[in-house]
Amino acid sequence: MHDPNSTRKLWVLRGVAAKLFDQVSVTISQHLGDWIIVTEQTNLPDSLINVILPNKTKKLLGQQYLHAIFDATQGFNLDAFAMLAGTLIKGSVLILFLPENFSTWQDQDSLRWNEKPYPIQVPNFVTHLEQTLNEFIPFPNYQFPQPHGSTCNLVEQQTILNKLLKSDKTIKVLIAKRGRGKSALAGQFTHFKDCLVTAPNKNALTTFFQFAKGDIPFYAPDELIASTIDNFPNYLIIDEAAMIPLPILEKLLQLAIYKNSHILLTTTVEGYEGTGQGFILKLLKNYSCEFFSLNMPIRWCDNDELESFTDHLLLNGLFPVALQPLPIQQPMNYSIVNRDDIISLKQIFYLLKDAHYQTTLVDLRRIFDAQNLAVWQVKIGNNFIAAAITINEGNLSDELIDDIWKGVRRPKGNLVAQSLVAHAGNKQAAKLMSVRINRIAVIESYRRQHIAHQLIQNILEDAIKYGKDYLSVSFAYHHETSRFWSMLGFMIVHVCSHKEASSGSYSIMAIKPITTEGYNLAYSMNKRLRRNIYWLKNIIDLPFDNLLLADSDQHLSTQDLEELQGFCHYHRSYEATYAALCRLNLYNDKQSNLGKLPVLAMLLLNKKCEALVIQQFNLTGRKALIQTIKQEVKQWLDNYF
Repeated sequence: MHDPNSTRKLWVLRGVAAKLFDQVSVTISQHLGDWIIVTEQTNLPDSLINVILPNKTKKLLGQQYLHAIFDATQGFNLDAFAMLAGTLIKGSVLILFLPENFSTWQDQDSLRWNEKPYPIQVPNFVTHLEQTLNEFIPFPNYQFPQPHGSTCNLVEQQTILNKLLKSDKTIKVLIAKRGRGKSALAGQFTHFKDCLVTAPNKNALTTFFQFAKGDIPFYAPDELIASTIDNFPNYLIIDEAAMIPLPILEKLLQLAIYKNSHILLTTTVEGYEGTGQGFILKLLKNYSCEFFSLNMPIRWCDNDELESFTDHLLLNGLFPVALQPLPIQQPMNYSIVNRDDIISLKQIFYLLKDAHYQTTLVDLRRIFDAQNLAVWQVKIGNNFIAAAITINEGNLSDELIDDIWKGVRRPKGNLVAQSLVAHAGNKQAAKLMSVRINRIAVIESYRRQHIAHQLIQNILEDAIKYGKDYLSVSFAYHHETSRFWSMLGFMIVHVCSHKEASSGSYSIMAIKPITTEGYNLAYSMNKRLRRNIYWLKNIIDLPFDNLLLADSDQHLSTQDLEELQGFCHYHRSYEATYAALCRLNLYNDKQSNLGKLPVLAMLLLNKKCEALVIQQFNLTGRKALIQTIKQEVKQWLDNYF
């Protein structure tokens, strides 16, 4: 039976951090525990030793602690709070420090997610926080939980273990919220099967190894992919699979299947990873899997006070949405959400989390309070069926744009506008005013009914009203996604040279012009990209023939020379200058009386094999390789232009 006195408790103290630490120092000394402290403060009493910065809390994963302090007087990092709360065992107290007065409080955490170089006030998050505190901690009980035993009800654990052992599916997926004992169960599984384990962080496998056989080998994901294991075990266990980038996870699955090995994945879909949604929505739909779930907590009691508070603060769980579409004859309402309409903002976050695999707690903070941002909604009656997030970009100063082009500065915000300057080399992209479509999602039962199309049309009309020059979007390449944006009149203007870790795909940037200046920008960048594709197709694995036709005109242009100067004298990257370097090498080969570019020519000949060129020219590494090429190109330009 649940003992209400053994639930984990949340204490909330308000004031200045230094005074609050002095206030609780006696409590800490009187009650034995780990007392993990998450804070930005540096001048703490010597007696407080288990101190960690909010951005380092991933180190705590896989551990278990008794008692902790979370200092949010300077900033409230939701990710750090979630990670810390998930490590605390039954009978723990989590002491939350909050500022005395929220009315003038500027949240330092906003520097992570608001596109400004200074902290801002966060009234919507504060309202949500105080509502959650009033609902779940209405009358703070500053009494320590009663002493607790270490026994747990493991009936559910044993039942699931038996089902896992009997399952004949190649891929088994074990899903649960934190504190349910996924890692412990995976460890027990190794006593019955020949296993190998991988995980994004070996330090987070403490619980797994406590329950596992003593000789279970561990490999980091990239190490395992590169290895040549002769006697591959019967089972590959992938712990916290949702935290592994999707392309690496896919390679692990393919490796195990190729080795005729079964796979056990454990993952936390709900929480702070964000990629957990993609793990389910994007990857596993291509495989035949059997899913198992653990519901009863073992790290703490059922109906735990701290878990209830945390779930509601982080908006864990899914908002109930209509599984069957409502009659389409009902009128659809497209509008911008009032930013102080917290109920609607929460519902839209649920919608985005259900539909988009990269939605994280940072998105929640951004939806609540980020500046320069608009939240769009589509409703049928009172039902939310679609949403979008847009961000205003551009109108940067000439000085800042020049520094971005040189690679000297990369200020926060303006993701597409800056990328088109820094990587595609067009300064006008950040001078013009634009609207970036950051997120767009439609409930599955309403898709393919042109709702997203109409939503974007409303965004376009609003952009026209406010004198914007173009709409922009950045998306991970997929044939259907690319076709969708193309049908809406977006022109591809840039392809990133590296795959995104989360999606395993190349990012593509496209713009829909509005004004004459916007059309000129789109046309010139599209034309430039088609010239560059002639070379980019050698190093970027994309079906360019389905995207754009390469331009065979490969003369060394004035813009090429400008980019080469930026590469030599500033910090423009090799990748951003790759096509121009190729055209320089081609021009140089045709002009037999010009100077030689031996290192550049060898690298371009070997495309991606930098190690071979480094070895052949006896260089110390990639940095020396790029520096040598810069010197070659600089000398060539000095001699001939």
